[in-house]
Amino acid sequence: MSDAPNFLVIGAARSGTTALASFLGEHPDVFVTDPKEPHFLAFPEGGPRFVGPGADLINRNAVRGEQAWRGLFAGRPERRRGEGSVSTLCYPKASIPAIRRLCAPGCRLVVLLRDPVDRAFSSWQYLRSRGHDAGTFEECLAAEEERTRAGWSHMWQLARLSRYGEQLAPFAAAFGERLLVVIQEEFAADPAGQLRRVLAFLDVDPDVPIDAARPVNEGGVPRSQAVAGALDLLRRSPAARRLVKRLVPERSRERIRSANLRQETVDPATRRRLAESFAGDLRDLQRVVGRDLSCWPSVRAGGAGA
Repeated sequence: MSDAPNFLVIGAARSGTTALASFLGEHPDVFVTDPKEPHFLAFPEGGPRFVGPGADLINRNAVRGEQAWRGLFAGRPERRRGEGSVSTLCYPKASIPAIRRLCAPGCRLVVLLRDPVDRAFSSWQYLRSRGHDAGTFEECLAAEEERTRAGWSHMWQLARLSRYGEQLAPFAAAFGERLLVVIQEEFAADPAGQLRRVLAFLDVDPDVPIDAARPVNEGGVPRSQAVAGALDLLRRSPAARRLVKRLVPERSRERIRSANLRQETVDPATRRRLAESFAGDLRDLQRVVGRDLSCWPSVRAGGAGA
């Protein structure tokens, strides 16, 4: 199956998947698709049909049809061929059967996990940075269930996407040792060592020099909403995106984007409330991954210690 991937970065959203995919793509024996997120495995029966802000972008850019998806990998000689759609983790009921049916035998999966409150807050900052009127973090959380019922995309499911236990358990059951769990905070503390661990898991040379400490897709809220809106318009035009990618190096694009972002922090009361709501799922997650996660403030604050 030379036209099928043999590794996937499956999520979680806003946990460093874009950075990891970028680093892996620099390895001579690893190929990562462009786009990094075809979204096909989560929607193998025809593609997403979301509504709400930002829906047109994912609806339009998602790869539809098995032939088009396989075409992303066709003719690639690299030892490892993969993609990095975070929607794969979001929709396990659809994506796990699709992986079994469409990916190469023995396909390996990498998942990055981040403190769930920080991940949810980063998702909210992402929405703001894309020019969407997301309101406050608390308002966005309060509207989540209603928006989900109305058909808004997973981008707006701040709390649900941080419930890793319920999403990851079926992947762990289905793929066992072919699933590698990477903790984003540990990657940030030791990028070279953690990248070596991922490369060794993929069975490629872990000693290829790659700068895994460089910033990629950093989070934050826009200093100028007008600039954020203009950048989002560029992203919505496939022709403009291709032109920018061809003319502006990735690192330069990242510096331009980051210059318009500033960091904010979660309100302490909101952090405590969310951590408590995640406590049961975090206990389940620690059993699934077989390790203590008290390195996360949410585990300690929510009383989810193993």
